[in-house]
Amino acid sequence: MRARAIALAVGVALVPLSLPHPAAAQVEPGTTIVRVAVDGSAARIATARDVGVPVGARATRQLLRETVFRLLETGRWAGVQLELVPEPGGVALVAHLVPRLLLARLDVYGNDFFDDSTLRRELELGEDSEIEEGDVPTILGNVRRLYAQRGFEQVRVDAELRDTSDASRKVLVLRIDEGAPTEITQVVFEGDPMPRGSGVLRAMDLDAGDRLDRTTLEESVRQGEIRLRERGWLQAALGAPREEPHQEGVRLVIPSSVGPQFTTRIHGASPLDRSTVYDELRLGSERLTRANARAMQQRVVDLYRRAGFPDARATIRRLPGPRREGRPDPTRAVLEIRIATGGPLRVVARSYPGSRHFDDDYLDAQVDSILAEFLDTENILEPLDEETTERLFATQRQVRERAPPIEDGAAKLWFPEAYERATDHLRELHEVAGYLDARVGPAELQRIDDDRAVVAIPVRLGPRTLLYGVELRGNEALTSREVLEAAGLEREQPFSYLTLEEAKRRIVEAYQARGHYYATIESDVRFSSDRTRAQLLLRVNERFPVHVGEVVVRGAITTNERLVRRVVPLERGALLTPALLRRTQDRLLELGVFASVNVTPRDPELAARVKPVEIVLAERKTQYLDFRAGLSTAQGARFGLSYGYRNLFGTAMSLTLAAQFGYQFFFLDSEVERRFQALSLQDRLERRVSASLGIPFIGLPSVRTALGVLHQRENERNFGLTRNSVDLTFTWRAHRTVNVQFSSDIENNDVEVLGGESYEDILEMTIGDVRLRNLLRVPEGKSTLVASQLGITLDRRDNPFVPTRGFLVASSAEWARTISAEAIERAGEVTRFFSHHVRLQLTGSGYVPFGSRNQFVFATQLKLGRVVHLEDRSGTYPNRQFFVGGVGTMRGYLQDAMIPQDLADEIEAGRIPLEDGVRGVVQGGDTFFVARGELRFPIAGELRGGAFVDLGNLWIEPGQLNPLELRPTAGLGLRIGTPVGPIALDYGILLARREFLDEPFGSFHFSIGLF
Repeated sequence: MRARAIALAVGVALVPLSLPHPAAAQVEPGTTIVRVAVDGSAARIATARDVGVPVGARATRQLLRETVFRLLETGRWAGVQLELVPEPGGVALVAHLVPRLLLARLDVYGNDFFDDSTLRRELELGEDSEIEEGDVPTILGNVRRLYAQRGFEQVRVDAELRDTSDASRKVLVLRIDEGAPTEITQVVFEGDPMPRGSGVLRAMDLDAGDRLDRTTLEESVRQGEIRLRERGWLQAALGAPREEPHQEGVRLVIPSSVGPQFTTRIHGASPLDRSTVYDELRLGSERLTRANARAMQQRVVDLYRRAGFPDARATIRRLPGPRREGRPDPTRAVLEIRIATGGPLRVVARSYPGSRHFDDDYLDAQVDSILAEFLDTENILEPLDEETTERLFATQRQVRERAPPIEDGAAKLWFPEAYERATDHLRELHEVAGYLDARVGPAELQRIDDDRAVVAIPVRLGPRTLLYGVELRGNEALTSREVLEAAGLEREQPFSYLTLEEAKRRIVEAYQARGHYYATIESDVRFSSDRTRAQLLLRVNERFPVHVGEVVVRGAITTNERLVRRVVPLERGALLTPALLRRTQDRLLELGVFASVNVTPRDPELAARVKPVEIVLAERKTQYLDFRAGLSTAQGARFGLSYGYRNLFGTAMSLTLAAQFGYQFFFLDSEVERRFQALSLQDRLERRVSASLGIPFIGLPSVRTALGVLHQRENERNFGLTRNSVDLTFTWRAHRTVNVQFSSDIENNDVEVLGGESYEDILEMTIGDVRLRNLLRVPEGKSTLVASQLGITLDRRDNPFVPTRGFLVASSAEWARTISAEAIERAGEVTRFFSHHVRLQLTGSGYVPFGSRNQFVFATQLKLGRVVHLEDRSGTYPNRQFFVGGVGTMRGYLQDAMIPQDLADEIEAGRIPLEDGVRGVVQGGDTFFVARGELRFPIAGELRGGAFVDLGNLWIEPGQLNPLELRPTAGLGLRIGTPVGPIALDYGILLARREFLDEPFGSFHFSIGLF
């Protein structure tokens, strides 16, 4: 259709201006246009204004040509013809326009076998497909052929093309009577019968009574051949099925040739696994013929040559089978593969004669990387798998063969194919460096003796081409400086065609960002006679700014379409840019109710000044139920259920009900175990029950809010907290990598000290020392708190679950104040806990990959926090204190087990006896600092290792932070990759153990996930 329209346009462009008219003289060039009209069927949907030629314009060939192309670019017309008719005072311009008919809808009735979407896809008919009256017979024929291929040969189809309120859009109605399908009544083999127990019919999945599906017959026959060859009938071949009428159905007659059953014997496969050799033979997929046997033999030789055995030889012979009654059994045969590998040829050195630009070490590293990739891709140097060897064709009585592993790495063996790749890579590197005529290779093997060689890779550089200058033509929307800055080209930089293409791509992106969606860049390069200088000519075809036209939303079944239109930044008349399309897609995905969002201009290949934009949505299921379970040394066993309903009333609001329970039974500290066992079952069962209402759009872009209600019971080492709260949270996704969160809540807390000692007994140990009493102060009882928190996160990691590069920075500040507290009597004194503070915390993590193919990762993390009290009598709630110890901080300690440094100093000085219950009070602090480093390295497959060092400390008094007073720990761990994230097993050791605190030698930790 588009080609025909272009042909019409070219035809009009070539006609002379002097057009004959039956009642008037010829038209002279430059004659004034006194009237513009639209003729034909298009007159109902178009006016003279749509032609776009003003009355009074001069009729020139250029005007007519531009008018034709402009009308075609609108996409409304399938054909355009312009006619000049002489009239008094000038000429009339009559536009003969053929409307472009589009399919508004495809309605199908009577189809049971094919659903509507399958028919649309097979017929290639969808909304906005072009259609003409003459296409209906072709569509009917296609439907009949489609059904006949699936066995419905009696299908009857009627079609009707109906008008809509829009003259350019039609509705195609298909009425289908599928009729009864043709059945397979019998499957017979013509030629050799199928061997008993071969399972061919089962592999072909063809049975009497099945519907005749011609689309699968070829694959069924292929599966039958594969089954025969896998069972040893290597010369088996099945022909194309022939259909014969039989008992009101079809009998399938399949030509068959089976031949003898082969036993495969492979000799001399060492040091490769025989299964690797067998796979290279491809006996299951290829019939054993003389030509295929020669090809198999060559593949085996190539396999060993790729593995570093250049002198390998292989022979494949057919031998008679076992004798029966003194004669060879014609139903049995032997396929014998004998391999003489020769010795491996080790490359002891490489040279690059003629190379001047790159040093040899750099080139060696590049070649090594290509060889390593080749080793991973080919996967042929693995040690012999004994189990695989034993099970390989055990029924064929193969002799078991044990082979030593190949110990040499890829870089030390001779791989001809890999060196071809390497030389291509080196040539590309030189071209990027400006050596456009560089020739690298071929690699030359030079033997030193039978098993050693050196490889020479000759390099012929030729002249180095530098960019001498850039000339721009056609740029108006962007200045020359803006174009050159976008291109990133500089004078005297090495010139390469790769650099040129990247520069052109960047220029196009710069124009698209300004709304010139269909801008193109053409280039010419002129070289100096010695090819040392390149003069670049860039011709910019800016075309025209493209604006957003109609915005069409498809797929919003449950979601209110008005919400979609409120969320998206697309507006009619806005400049169409890729950034606008991406922003539209991101905002819709942020609603959380769509599985996918696709935002594209309609007919993107067809340039037009105004482009309709289509938003195609795929909605997620509105309801979900999740079950979660986990186990760790920090939290014991835990499980939870959550029910969610997305898209309440089509507004994208979500309701989530969740309940999570935990029971700690994994104790590495007998004191903690004693405290937990003293609790009632209700208090020991940790729980978190919540209900939240999420509102993803409140009228501000990328801002969502949530209202939540929470009941929580949490047990730490030495305190229990029962919490009930209501909170309101606002989250702003300022950028793909930046999140800002503000929350405010009111909560009621009930805090109790765990352990057998009373609080009064603990205070008596302080012997009246006020400062020590403050160190051990605990907000017992019930209290009500209001709090507001602001958090900012910048996440540039490549993977949030297993990061290997990038960084993460997260900071938070929380203001909190008690508004009521229960009166507590202590030693005859009534007190009420009071807190008024700001809690500050900063976390930064960084990841640096290194080594071959970035297999090693160095991860580092810095954490620090401080509670700043705003009034002298203020204390800190235990759930807002900082705790150190465990997988998230210091892995040499158990979870939250580190005693604050200032409290430890008092214990060491003898002012607080450790054995008299200090461990029974809160061991959190108002200030902490932790620095961690971890080296992650591969071991085998999904198993990785980690070596880590953690430094940190904790202080109760806010102003005591001292980065020079840090406790060191170190250890090793394993990381096991799983679909839900890496499982981490770590053991950390205290490098400076404080014996007076009875600190352990080290601690074991189990968790899912890495920092």
